[in-house]
Amino acid sequence: MEGKISKTTLDSSYDLTRSGSWILWAMLCIFINLQIGGGIWGSTLLLGWIILLWVINDLRYGGTKIWVALLVIISLTTLAAAGLLWNTGKELRIYEEMGKILLLALGTLALKDSSKKTFQCLTYWIPIGMAALAIVTYLSGTGNTYDPLRFNLYNIASANSSAYAVVISLLMAHFSWDNTHSQLKKFTMTAVILVLLITLMATFSRGGLLQYIAGILAFTERKKIFLVALFCATLGILVFVPNIAESFATVGMLWDLQSLQENARIGIWTSLIGDLTTNPWNLLVGFGPGSINVRAINVFLPVQMQNSAHSLYIEIFYSFGIIGIAVLLYWLWKTLRRIIRSTVTDSWRKLRLGIFSALAVGGLFDSYIFAAQLLWLSCIMLAILEKRYTQETEITGL
Repeated sequence: MEGKISKTTLDSSYDLTRSGSWILWAMLCIFINLQIGGGIWGSTLLLGWIILLWVINDLRYGGTKIWVALLVIISLTTLAAAGLLWNTGKELRIYEEMGKILLLALGTLALKDSSKKTFQCLTYWIPIGMAALAIVTYLSGTGNTYDPLRFNLYNIASANSSAYAVVISLLMAHFSWDNTHSQLKKFTMTAVILVLLITLMATFSRGGLLQYIAGILAFTERKKIFLVALFCATLGILVFVPNIAESFATVGMLWDLQSLQENARIGIWTSLIGDLTTNPWNLLVGFGPGSINVRAINVFLPVQMQNSAHSLYIEIFYSFGIIGIAVLLYWLWKTLRRIIRSTVTDSWRKLRLGIFSALAVGGLFDSYIFAAQLLWLSCIMLAILEKRYTQETEITGL
């Protein structure tokens, strides 16, 4: 019997006997993501479990990839130690911040080796899980526990972090919509997209909105659908959000407060860069992760110390100096070049370009990628960007 080669489609990947464990893992990361303490969340343990399984599996086949992981650990630790060498700060959070960086790197390496079907499964079910979480949060009345003026997912903390998770989920939903021929799945993804759009707008996160706009440009042929979805999301807010008039009355105040926060960001960036320029050694290697402790200006409390640069680029620059920011910019350039050079027929090209755009733009205003409660999602995002092969085939008998 002669066989034929056919492309693996998205619809052929949802066999629960093969994907059920990944669906369960993703749902646990979304719904059981409770803070344990010491910067550890439920999803942190679940990500650690994936890394452990990856290490065990690699050791069974000679442990060749473990050496790459060790090289990453040694390089990051050496650079961090160099920055801390002359750092006299007393408010260091080296173990917490270094732990997040190592988990992000190792988690990406572990997930990058997953099959294409695994990523197809995750990009379909994560948006569904996030949309369900948004509905549960709204119905339970816990959507404004962090900021009374803005909506946030109850186990993701701030509205800005929630917007980051929603944006990545939205891009995954657009990708799943594009790559399925099942009308039921298209209808499901359309409903999910509408819920997530309403959630994104309810966060009032300008950074999240910019991320989404930058990412959605990768799906340019769907402009009309995007505009219709945006209209429906706005209509949904008007219909389902109680006291909508009072809510819109606070929007002006919210923008004013966020404008002050933007001024605070500029003050933080200026202060951190000024610290770097006082010592040539720290300018080269930084002050080490967890060393940011700067007084924010133009904010609402008389004294407010910040332990985040509120910019991925500034945070890397301050923590790892010129060496660190050079590595980041080189990786961004190399990743973008690889995406652009991928074939037009590559179904993952749009998602990669969308995620890259959201990451590059979002990194200007915050370091969402290092959020402890979302490390698992950041690892999936980076693994998709780092996935080298783009076309999988399977043999099917006639």
